[in-house]
Amino acid sequence: MSEDASVEDIVEMRSAVSRVFEEIVEQRRTTAGVYVSPESSLQCDAVLACVRVKAESLASLPLNIYRKLPDGGKELADDLPLQEVLAVRPNGWMTSFEFRELLHSWVLLWGNAYALIKAGRRGAVDELIPLHPSRMTVKRLENGRLRYYYREADRPIETEYSQDEILHIRWLSQDGVTGYVATSLSRDAIALARAMELHSSAYFGNNARSGSVIETDQPHKPEALQRFRQQWEDMHRGPEKAYKTAVLPHGMHLKEFKSSNSEDELLAMRRFAVESVARAMRVPVYMIGDLTKSSYSSVEQQGRDFVTFSLMPDLRRWEAAIRRDLIVDDGQYFASFDVTALMAGDYQARSEWARTMFNLGVLSVNEIRASEGLNPIEGGERRFVQVNMQLLDAFTQENPTGQPSTTTEQPAGPAEPMPEDPEAQRSTASIIFRQSLRKIASVEADGIAERRNKPAKLKAWIESIAERIRVELRDAAEPLGVDIDVFAENWMTKSNELLLECHRSGSPYEEVLASWTNRANLNDD
Repeated sequence: MSEDASVEDIVEMRSAVSRVFEEIVEQRRTTAGVYVSPESSLQCDAVLACVRVKAESLASLPLNIYRKLPDGGKELADDLPLQEVLAVRPNGWMTSFEFRELLHSWVLLWGNAYALIKAGRRGAVDELIPLHPSRMTVKRLENGRLRYYYREADRPIETEYSQDEILHIRWLSQDGVTGYVATSLSRDAIALARAMELHSSAYFGNNARSGSVIETDQPHKPEALQRFRQQWEDMHRGPEKAYKTAVLPHGMHLKEFKSSNSEDELLAMRRFAVESVARAMRVPVYMIGDLTKSSYSSVEQQGRDFVTFSLMPDLRRWEAAIRRDLIVDDGQYFASFDVTALMAGDYQARSEWARTMFNLGVLSVNEIRASEGLNPIEGGERRFVQVNMQLLDAFTQENPTGQPSTTTEQPAGPAEPMPEDPEAQRSTASIIFRQSLRKIASVEADGIAERRNKPAKLKAWIESIAERIRVELRDAAEPLGVDIDVFAENWMTKSNELLLECHRSGSPYEEVLASWTNRANLNDD
């Protein structure tokens, strides 16, 4: 094979699989003469500030799993293990803040963020393990699903993952498979900002002088001139060596270039470069330290604009990815960030808002206290309207004026605790069991498609799935009273029967595999 053909194959492979290696493969300088890659771009203080602002803002917001209610409302699904994984501890060594901060910084720099979904005692999603995007490639299969190939730093062999085993958060994309490398699109803006930082450092590192020339009246050998120049730089170059007395040999004269950064408008150019980087990353410049165009009266509105137009698209990107990759029953459950704290405004605005909502009967005292991080008080769950401050439930068809009844009511005794509903507990356990089983069924279907022409490997694969069901679903099956060993054996038997029937009838495997995960929709009995 010729060298040109090999190069073409490599380029075709890279473009078909992923573009995250663009900066590593090309390694070309920008027009400004500075290398820009996802890692090196963080050396530019404007990029670092933008990444910190967006990643830390997203990581600091509460992220919860909610359950839809029949009346259109929602409630916190704190009984689902996924809630603990996302809101508290995604894995054994990271907090939720650290995990989200890391993944979103990858989205901002690499255009993609990946996490391995590991099953365990908490169900189908027991741990989320970050996978660095520089070592991940993605391929779209003929059936429309994605296949992920990850190369560990200390392993030469790639590990293959199915779509159901990876949480993938992608940025702006051309093909819908992988996102653009964000820093490559704004490469020149980042390079310009970085070049001016290096120029400023070099300028002040040279005692704030643009350069010097030493003239000689007599000819010298090149080696002698090179040695003298090196001695001169060692003696006088650098801020710590400024203003030292120079002694020149006979016949040599020092001549300095007269130039200043004011002539080049360095400060204005640096400010413009910061604005360019902030514009590319959609971050208000005042949030990264440039307050020249901000005022006290406009900062609050700019902060709300940041949440609405900069942070909100990232939040929706995360919520949609979680719903697609981590939540099986997405018709009943969904993930949502709480941006109330960022949109609250100052104390005066919040006080006016709370007073209006209270007078309209929209919020109770305890709900207002909860929004301010305060504990509830006794009787604070009642709501009032602004008609002699009567209770909202006092206005009925029999008593339209809301006047208090003259009938003396006996004081109610202490409320008895509501007994736990065993049916509700069983329903929650059943949902967790089905979600975990559906994940395993999807992995099983992908494995069958790959091994359908290899009977020995196909049999071993189905047996391994049965063993996986026994291990990963044992805790989830216990509250349901399901004998997991019998269940796994029946599942394996049914898998073999479906494949045997498919083989006898001559039907394509794709037909039966398309509905393979529907087997996880078990009856509640």
